[in-house]
Amino acid sequence: MGNKQSEDLRKRKLKVLRLSLKQNCNFSCIYCKPENYNLDVLNIEQFKKLIFVSCRLGINSLRITGGEPLLSSQLVELLNEIRLQRFEESNPISHLQDISLTTNGYLLSKKKAMELFQNGLDRITVSLDAIDPDVFSKMIGEKNKFIGKEKLFNVLEGIDNAINTGFNPREGKLKINAVIKKDVNDNQIFKLVDFARKRSIEIRFIEYMDVGTSNNWMPSDVFFSERIISSLKKKYQLSDFGRKEGQTASRWYMRDSKSFISTISSVSNPFCSDCNRLRITSDGYAYTCLFSNEGVNLKPWLSQPIDLYELENKIKSIWEAREDNYSENRFKILEKTINVNQKTHPSMSYLGG
Repeated sequence: MGNKQSEDLRKRKLKVLRLSLKQNCNFSCIYCKPENYNLDVLNIEQFKKLIFVSCRLGINSLRITGGEPLLSSQLVELLNEIRLQRFEESNPISHLQDISLTTNGYLLSKKKAMELFQNGLDRITVSLDAIDPDVFSKMIGEKNKFIGKEKLFNVLEGIDNAINTGFNPREGKLKINAVIKKDVNDNQIFKLVDFARKRSIEIRFIEYMDVGTSNNWMPSDVFFSERIISSLKKKYQLSDFGRKEGQTASRWYMRDSKSFISTISSVSNPFCSDCNRLRITSDGYAYTCLFSNEGVNLKPWLSQPIDLYELENKIKSIWEAREDNYSENRFKILEKTINVNQKTHPSMSYLGG
């Protein structure tokens, strides 16, 4: 059934599946703007079959996303089912080298962290865009600063819960993502580095991107990665580790903390040439690019009884027809589409970031 290592039209291999379990989120971050309407979410069996056939097609890394995946009632059961299948040598899922989860950390209690750890999750990435409570509140779209402060406390506690459970940041099992928006939270960069440095956590600074349309993105809102690194080099000793093929982050080693500072520079330094990620939304649409206008509905291939051969062939055909390189052409595309009625682009919360 199927051939491994599917390639798209630009000879990029399919390696990473980003699977969204939930479109809804309990935050309303200004760069993401979740719509929080109810979708017809896939069930455990459908999610399992998608993972199974994706592994047959060459996937070796699974990232579970949302919205906020910790809101999903199916998360722990799904992780447990995948964990059991990873032990079966003849099962394609045994080829998974890495299962990770992206979360805002608000629901990362001691109990939840332990559940995730015991059910085979390898890594957690927590989104944290500010250390100052007021800036944090602004970034997550929380108008009540007292509630914002409480949410920040929960997220910071969630990070410690994950570390204490066994997600050791020195082994790369816990990372922090920070989206930097110019003149909103760029004053938090050093505070975020100090927070991460004390815990030997790799922190990844992400350029503010034009995902979706509701965040009213403007090029002038981008705080470029180069500026972040040049500022940090004045204070810290950083060794350039570069960017590995197929990965999003360029990394710098911090000698005094045995951890890394990374940048994800989709705007200023695109990595379309070796992008290896397929996104599948919680309601079963496949997207071959974070900046796509529309996805392919997989539900006709996910109705019971699921024909694995047909489902695999559909996903294979979607990947093999792929030629996306939006970030390499972003500014040319924006010039052409300015003042033109555009289709609404799906939000980051729907696409799974």
